[in-house]
Order: sequence, then structure tokens, then C-alpha cells
Amino acid sequence: MILFIPPSEAENNPQSDWATLSAESIPRQCPDCLSDTVIGHGRRRKQAHDEHHDWIGIRRGLCKQCWKTITFLPLFSLPYTHYSLIGRSQALQRYFVQGCSPDLAVPVVKDANRVPDVSTLRRWFRSLDSAERLNRLQLLQSESSSTPRTTDFTGSSRPATSFPFLRQMVSMVADRLACGGILSHDRLALSWRTVAYFLQVLVPLRR
Repeated sequence: MILFIPPSEAENNPQSDWATLSAESIPRQCPDCLSDTVIGHGRRRKQAHDEHHDWIGIRRGLCKQCWKTITFLPLFSLPYTHYSLIGRSQALQRYFVQGCSPDLAVPVVKDANRVPDVSTLRRWFRSLDSAERLNRLQLLQSESSSTPRTTDFTGSSRPATSFPFLRQMVSMVADRLACGGILSHDRLALSWRTVAYFLQVLVPLRR
């Protein structure tokens, strides 16, 4: 069973180390039987490449009531992935906002041997490019404020046929951040650092 560590105020601070924060403690309530009987059950390591991380430490727990084992992951490292959502956020900003080519839009990573290739970036972008995610983002924005949305995003000269729904979502994010608007989800504030996480959770990975 996989459980993400709930966000904390510190994780909105760019100076904080989200990987270290998530490994400091674990929830004691079992998500399956809801008993406060979870104990530590060892530590593991997983890849979460970005500018400041390569391998990160993660915690495991064991419920003494139902005997389920739980893997606790930080919010910015999805299961079975090698790159953190911080790195993916950087790629989104570079490609859609700064207009970098795919080769130059790859995120900066701590381990120079783990630079993602262009096909990896396209896979990330394709996974976010959906009309359903766009509709959810529009709904969240309309619920939070009446800030007008600019539909023609001029931050990049790329053809509109390239990831069209994701392009509109990034346009909305850019508009929101440019006007100083605050948008949050699960207590995590939207920023260029958190944009990949923010867009990822708009539509759950599994239903």
C-alpha cells in the first residue's frame, strides 16, 4: 500500500528539503483499518532526480492491527518513477513558458548521468495533456476567484497542436502567477515549483 505524506507549510518554502521532511516522521493511522497502530517498518531508497536530489530515503510502516505494509512517499515523488515532480515542473516551465526546444527544456539534475531524454519529456507532457484535467483546473480557478483567464498564451511560439490541453493549462497557470493570484490544492500553493504536482493531482492516477 502506498500513502503520500500530507503536505506541510514548510513544503511551500523553496528552501526546504521536501525529501528530508517526508522521511522525518510517518502517520500512525492506518489508511485501511483506520487504527492508530502503524509502526516503523524500515527504510528504503528510490530515485527522485532533480536539481538537488538523486536517490532519496523513504519510510515504510506496518499496521499491527491489519498487518498491512505501507510505503510512505513524499508528495513530489510518484511511485515507480525516476524523476521528481520538481524536475518535471522545471521542464514544463522551460518548454511552454520560456520556449526552449525539447533538448534544452530538460530539467537540471544533480546526477549528470541521469539527464532525461526528449522522449521522456514528451511522455511527461502527454500524461498531463487531457481535456478532463483542463476542465478541473478551470473549475478550481473559477471557484477560487474571478480572475480573468487569457486564452492566447504568447509565452511560447510553439504550434497550438502540440499538447493543446496542457498548453492551455500552463497558460492559465502563467496568468494566475503573473497577476499574483493564489491557488491551492490540498494545502499546497500553486507555483512554478509545484505546477507538475498541482496538475498531476487534478485527475487521480488511479480511480
